[in-house]
Amino acid sequence: MEGLEGRQLLSTYYVSSSGHDSSSGTSSSSAWKTINRVNSQHLHSGDKILFKGGQSFSGGIYLPSSEGGVTLGTYGSGRATINSGSKSGVEIAQTAGVSISNLVLNGAGMSSNHTPGINFHVEWSGKKLSGLTIRNVEIKNYGQNGLRIITNGPGGSSISNVTVEDTSIHDNLWGGVSAYSNKHGINKNWIFRRVRAYNNIGTMSKDGVTGNGIFIADVDGALVEHCIAYNNGKNGKAPVGIWAAGANRVTFQYNESYNNSTHTSTDGGGFDFDWDVTNSTMQYNYSHSNAGPGYLICAATHTGSNNVIRYNVSQNDGRKNGVGGIQLYGNVTNAQIYNNTVYFASTGNSTSAAFRAHDSGISGHEPKGVQVRNNIFYTTGGAKVVNLTSGVANAKGISFVGNAYYSGSSSFKVQWGSSAYSSLSSWRSAKGQEKLNGVSTGYQGDPKLVAAGKGGTINSTSSLSSLSQYKLQSSSPLINRGQSQASFLSSVVTKDFFGGTALLGGKHDIGVDEVR
Repeated sequence: MEGLEGRQLLSTYYVSSSGHDSSSGTSSSSAWKTINRVNSQHLHSGDKILFKGGQSFSGGIYLPSSEGGVTLGTYGSGRATINSGSKSGVEIAQTAGVSISNLVLNGAGMSSNHTPGINFHVEWSGKKLSGLTIRNVEIKNYGQNGLRIITNGPGGSSISNVTVEDTSIHDNLWGGVSAYSNKHGINKNWIFRRVRAYNNIGTMSKDGVTGNGIFIADVDGALVEHCIAYNNGKNGKAPVGIWAAGANRVTFQYNESYNNSTHTSTDGGGFDFDWDVTNSTMQYNYSHSNAGPGYLICAATHTGSNNVIRYNVSQNDGRKNGVGGIQLYGNVTNAQIYNNTVYFASTGNSTSAAFRAHDSGISGHEPKGVQVRNNIFYTTGGAKVVNLTSGVANAKGISFVGNAYYSGSSSFKVQWGSSAYSSLSSWRSAKGQEKLNGVSTGYQGDPKLVAAGKGGTINSTSSLSSLSQYKLQSSSPLINRGQSQASFLSSVVTKDFFGGTALLGGKHDIGVDEVR
């Protein structure tokens, strides 16, 4: 008779403050006591480490390259707390397939801890890993990012199939989420869903960007939805609430980003597709009261092609540094910006505008092939509705068609390079904007929104459709006034901001609301 093949039995280990490290750990009645005992055990793929809910444990959990495929969680009721002191709450080195759930990871504080809360890193050359799941975890009081995912092995290492859900990341120094590689698009299939990133303040003492809420880079295929980023970046270097770089096929949808700031002269905005983001979409988001732009495409001298900003609301963004509610910078190519609503009160800075595009410091890298259609640009206090620097205006790479412009009780202001226009008709006549096939388009006047500028904070992304202040009144002149070209508005757009049908009455309405 042939011998049986050797098999590794999967084990579940329990950890309780009333346990003993000399116990087997394989049942709740024979639980271990400390994280040191957990770290001394050689774990195998499929093993589980369960901490007793409602209890606290000191130290940081370390999973080396030989311990992939491990689950960290709790048993009993409530979440267990890992008080990791000066260490990471969980460090995962050169391996993946790890699941972390139902834990509170608590560092010693921004000044006493100098590590990430969850530190996933791969430095081995060409290592292709799959699987990282984080659910129902709180990460706080770390001196670096709350969650850091970095693959920087020579020749390109990667982590694919990452899911972070129902997780809060707050009060960390460098930022909330920072996930990136050393090669664009090498990571695949990331999902961030119902993540709250807040009070991650940033620091000027570190090189690079700090103070972000959620930053993802170097991924092909990513979804960030139903997330909230707020009060980030007050001491940060060029942070943004939610942003991506070096990525392809990214979708930001159903998120709220607000009260984010910056300690520098750039950024501090709500949402951003930064350098080398392609084929990506921002839709159904709410951005408000940010220091920087509500929605930014910042290609600079890099690439930023085939990106879409549609059906989003921006309320009083761009409070600092003379920026816009929606803003483009640099080599933005073939972007589509449509059916957004921007409410923009004056900041007192003459370069601020509801829509702004500039080429400051990078002349020769102006936007091209950009279509701006069916948006509402609503300003108060004398703020400009549109402001393009001379290089951008002269490049003639941006086309405005079918938009609505309103300046409240103040005078209408479009800044087109060195030329200023005080009416839609004079701008149209001089520059040929707001014309389609020789026919005049666009609207100047009150769009008759329900309560523009009074949206407030929703703080629940499942309730974004309650933002009724940006619905059109039944008497709005913008109903059925939008431009609806098959080559521009793809049939895949089926919903407006409020979840209603995106095309009623045979023509699109202007703004985020489709009435009839």
